[in-house]
Amino acid sequence: MNKLERVDLFDYKSGSLFFLFLLFIASLSLSYEYYQFTKLKTFDDPLIRAEVIDQEVRLIGDVPKTSLKLRLENGASVRSAMSPYLRDLRGREVQVELQVAKVTFLDFLKGMHTRGTITEVYPSLSLKEQWYRRIASVHEDQWMRELYGALFVATPMSQEFQTLVGAMGLSHILSISGYHYGIISLIAYFLFRSPYRWLQNRYFPYRHGNRDLFFMVLGILFLYLWALEFIPPMVRAFGMIAVGYWLYDRGIKIVSLQTLSITVGVLLAFFPTLFFSLGFWFSSFGVLSIFIFIRYYEHWKPWQIFLALHIWCYLVLLPISLSIFGTFGWWHIGSIPLALLFNLYYPAVLVLHVTPWGDWFDPYLLKMFESGDMNKVVIPMWMGIFSVVLALGAMWRKEAFWVLGVLGMFTLGSAVYQIA
Repeated sequence: MNKLERVDLFDYKSGSLFFLFLLFIASLSLSYEYYQFTKLKTFDDPLIRAEVIDQEVRLIGDVPKTSLKLRLENGASVRSAMSPYLRDLRGREVQVELQVAKVTFLDFLKGMHTRGTITEVYPSLSLKEQWYRRIASVHEDQWMRELYGALFVATPMSQEFQTLVGAMGLSHILSISGYHYGIISLIAYFLFRSPYRWLQNRYFPYRHGNRDLFFMVLGILFLYLWALEFIPPMVRAFGMIAVGYWLYDRGIKIVSLQTLSITVGVLLAFFPTLFFSLGFWFSSFGVLSIFIFIRYYEHWKPWQIFLALHIWCYLVLLPISLSIFGTFGWWHIGSIPLALLFNLYYPAVLVLHVTPWGDWFDPYLLKMFESGDMNKVVIPMWMGIFSVVLALGAMWRKEAFWVLGVLGMFTLGSAVYQIA
């Protein structure tokens, strides 16, 4: 008997109809966003309620200012420079007076930069900030507080620490994304599996066990996404998991450019502001690089795929990340084995943070970060764009797959040469 093959979801005709459907949804979403924009613009200096997402003192034109990132009650994102003497307001809701006379609809979608004045501070803390403060209380060093805040509740790192993390090649494993969602999914699945199987065998053997377990895990992931206030890379990861399982359950091919395009298209149609999120596009490109590798080497043994995939993703993402950020150090090369170790480290620190020993790894991590170096390297933007084009082409042609790998190795060699 021949093995049944999974099929594509759309042919050309049905795919065109689905694309038109997405355009219709996108037009409704944009209309709603424009309605919120016109409400905001009713007055030149509106008073509006907002949550403080990030706060950091920075030099703006040689003058120290407190840079605040706010999420308005209509969902819009705002960056505003205020007095350097503001107390820590992260996680609090405030009433802010914004100057929006010159703000355009495009600014509204991308995230506004405008002047503002806080007129009132409300006492309650967001759930995300409460979690962060509980985590931060375990650690004495500020870097460790920022690291675990980013790792568990997606709180922004300071500019200095974020630059160091980027130069060490650790941004993708320290910023919550699909990588962490995958580990959390596995942990939740194995925790639920045995109790559910016992209940199923005893009371409802007619149920589809794997489907029920999936929806239980998906529920946990959605609650986590809600608590972390729907950050873009997690929205993409959640959408990919949900759409991927829906396709898999119906015998439709998952590892394909079509699946990724459907997921990205649906998310952009419902949440058009994601179009301007660099984190969203980076995480989507990361999934594409995984799909490319599995497409050609799914016949390898699981341990071989596990090891090779880390090296492959590192090389594929290198041209685009260095062409945009341009920071590199010797520790950057060591991020490959560190990413492998992270699969053991992440579940371990999750457990440790529900015990009094959440800071157990701090001395070792501090030594690692203190030994990290930051260097500026120049990788032309065309190389980053070319890597994206090659990645798309590699879904059809293996020649593009090999050229993509060579481009990654060439980029690595160029970066090493520049700092040597």
